[in-house]
Amino acid sequence: MRYKHVKASNAERHYLDQGEITSILASGADTDHRVSIFDSKLPKGNEAPWHFHELDDEIFYLISGEIEFGVENEEFVAKAGDLVIAGPNVKRRFKAIKDSHLLVINTPSGPSEGFIRDISKFTNDNPPTELDRQAFIEKYKIHIV
Repeated sequence: MRYKHVKASNAERHYLDQGEITSILASGADTDHRVSIFDSKLPKGNEAPWHFHELDDEIFYLISGEIEFGVENEEFVAKAGDLVIAGPNVKRRFKAIKDSHLLVINTPSGPSEGFIRDISKFTNDNPPTELDRQAFIEKYKIHIV
């Protein structure tokens, strides 16, 4: 039997360049590697480039704000209460139009957790190199395109 109570103030927190704050609420270690759940706060203008995941579904639930998504060949704006799902090998990107708050769920867990931990080490002044991008593919099966 497993259970866990996560207090937001005690969650593993990562500060990414452009002001994003992402907390890992549930990790693979917590869920027998079934799911990871992240609480992300994105300031206006924060964005993720086009990328895709080989292994996991990525589900975005927008709590507040507005986020412009690109998913494959479609672009749209998600608002509070909207849900966006991008499965394995589906290209996606996003950009916060307003300060936004969302839950991001990845299943199975694992790759995205490691990616968040690694990507938080980079800044606009110290961006990932091509070698780093190759490492993301090898370690996490996440491709930045």
